[in-house]
Amino acid sequence: MKRRGGGTLGKLGLIVVCLVVSVAAAEAQTPAPGPGAPAPVGSEGTYVVKKGDTLWGIAKSLLNDPFLWPQIWERNPFITDPNRIYPGDTLAIPGREPAPAPVAEAPKPEPPKEAPKEEAKAPAPAPPAPPPAPETILAPPSPVPPASQMAIACYPVLLEEGVMEKASIGTIVKSGDSRLLISQEDYVSVGLEGEQVPKVGDRLAVVRGGRRVVHPWEKNALGRALNTLGILEVTEVRDRTVRARVIYSCEAINVGDQVAPLALAPFPEDKVAQPTTRQVEGIVVENPRALQMLGLQHVVYLNVGKSQGIGPGDVFAIYRPTAPIGSRVTGQVFPIPPERLGEAVVIRVTDSACTAVIWASAKEIRAGDWVVLSRQIQP
Repeated sequence: MKRRGGGTLGKLGLIVVCLVVSVAAAEAQTPAPGPGAPAPVGSEGTYVVKKGDTLWGIAKSLLNDPFLWPQIWERNPFITDPNRIYPGDTLAIPGREPAPAPVAEAPKPEPPKEAPKEEAKAPAPAPPAPPPAPETILAPPSPVPPASQMAIACYPVLLEEGVMEKASIGTIVKSGDSRLLISQEDYVSVGLEGEQVPKVGDRLAVVRGGRRVVHPWEKNALGRALNTLGILEVTEVRDRTVRARVIYSCEAINVGDQVAPLALAPFPEDKVAQPTTRQVEGIVVENPRALQMLGLQHVVYLNVGKSQGIGPGDVFAIYRPTAPIGSRVTGQVFPIPPERLGEAVVIRVTDSACTAVIWASAKEIRAGDWVVLSRQIQP
């Protein structure tokens, strides 16, 4: 009896051991999912990041859905920026689950080059704006005055002979503190020499005659330069003496300088100089300081004036003739166009001459350069 019982139990134990070994062998023969194979539903796994990987691509490769990348990011809290994962990082890969609702605050990783077609495309660039009309490009600029009216009054001007003597009403005979050089805010006493008597509040110009200006080739006199030194405002009138304050100073004033009524030159600030078809030519005759080279804001005298229909605001182009060049081979002479140097705007006019200010300069300008009327204020 004992031998039969013992044999039965021994057989049962042997069967159990065989079943356990068979199950273990079957499990050992089942292949593990590779890095490129999709993970089973609900299972967890790991993946080692390779060069060029992104969470988008890993989710597409392992979970068959690139939009499940937030689940991988959530399972790996050491990733602070979903756009930055590095080769060698070991990622926990979740099983396929319904994608969670997108988090507005989470930055979206950069999609790879093989991003799906449904990715939003950048809008096409807007067509270029049409070019402006030719008249807009060629519209002449407004005649911006070279300076304020007070500053324009300080520019030396060319006047006919004897004009200053006729306009003078007196002479500065004394300064307030007996100063030799009088400037702005100083007081002066003016001795009246003519019949004209100014009133309190009137404004007077302190003037000083300059040298006679002569045409460099024709040798005829065009006028005499007049320098305005400052502007006075009358504060008191007594007998034949006027007390006045210097309200604007152009340069140092001396006792003995002449005084005349202030006549500010009108400048057409509200009008635009238009291109002209008139042929008016002249030259740069001289400049008040006898400078050899001139540029921006320098004053020049031109030998054209009212008799040619010139007025304040008109613009002259300044040129310099260029000598023709002859061919060394054939001896043929080729004319060269004149060189354009700049522009000058007229501020004062007499019958035969005008005073202008250079307001555009590409190269130094000299006496003798050629001027041609280019734009003119229309009546």
